Amino acid sequence: MNNSIRVAALNSPAKQRGLGLISAIFVITVMALLASGVASLVANSANIHSWQMLSMRAQSAAASGLEIKLAALGDQPNCGTDSIQYSYNTPGLYQCSAAVSCSSVKHQNKIYITLDSRGSCGTGLETAEKTLQKRILKSP
Repeated sequence: MNNSIRVAALNSPAKQRGLGLISAIFVITVMALLASGVASLVANSANIHSWQMLSMRAQSAAASGLEIKLAALGDQPNCGTDSIQYSYNTPGLYQCSAAVSCSSVKHQNKIYITLDSRGSCGTGLETAEKTLQKRILKSP
């Protein structure tokens, strides 16, 4: 009987005081860590989306530069070695530009024209660049 009284005394509420407070602090700490992790993931996702949009806009600027230069070539047999800079102020390509260079080589009575376009968008640290190349075969 003595042992059962001793076990009952150890299990009494007076001996177990403070366990609820420690459990609550532990749960709050774990929840705070989870919340900061989720916030970090959301912030990184927003940055990645912004970089992807800049990259897509830079590729569109480079492609637009190629198409403008290709249309300007028209029926010319070659383009020499000129380089042209285009700046765009349209809503989709605001703060974007394209630098297009052109070179031509004649080989076995055929003219090969190479257009290189480097599109860039953004300012400062938030800048994206894409480079595109198009090769055209023109018969004399």
